[in-house]
Amino acid sequence: MSNAVSNKLLAELYGQVSGDPFLMLVTLTHPTFPQGFYLVNNTENIISRGREYQAFPMEITLPPDDGETIRDISIEFDNVSLELIGEMRSITTPMNMKIEMLLASSPNDVEISLEDLKLRNITYDKQRISAKFYMDSFLNSELTSEKYTPSLYPGLF
Repeated sequence: MSNAVSNKLLAELYGQVSGDPFLMLVTLTHPTFPQGFYLVNNTENIISRGREYQAFPMEITLPPDDGETIRDISIEFDNVSLELIGEMRSITTPMNMKIEMLLASSPNDVEISLEDLKLRNITYDKQRISAKFYMDSFLNSELTSEKYTPSLYPGLF
């Protein structure tokens, strides 16, 4: 997940005081949705690159960038408005998600982007929707159906 970030973002992140919020834009899409959901973890809607992102209470937990941990992203949405749950209940294939991170003062300048995230697991109750998304990693997929074990390939071991 390593990304080059601007000096402005670094100054805001490392400063003792910051007056410029770091926002996460979330785009949820699925072929069966009439339109995608465009959400921002903010108290008011924002417009970024001509698209309006709706203010929506959510918490996002990003994975550590250590090169060894599975790259799962956890997200919790408030379910009190029941906007998302109806659409999420209707799908039977994985939903897609994109997260874009930016400073509120420059909403058209995306600092970090995580794309091609797929829904792995979802749970919900009357107050919260909890979902796990994963980054499709070809390095973690099996290439063949063969298992190289000592009993099948004794010369390898």
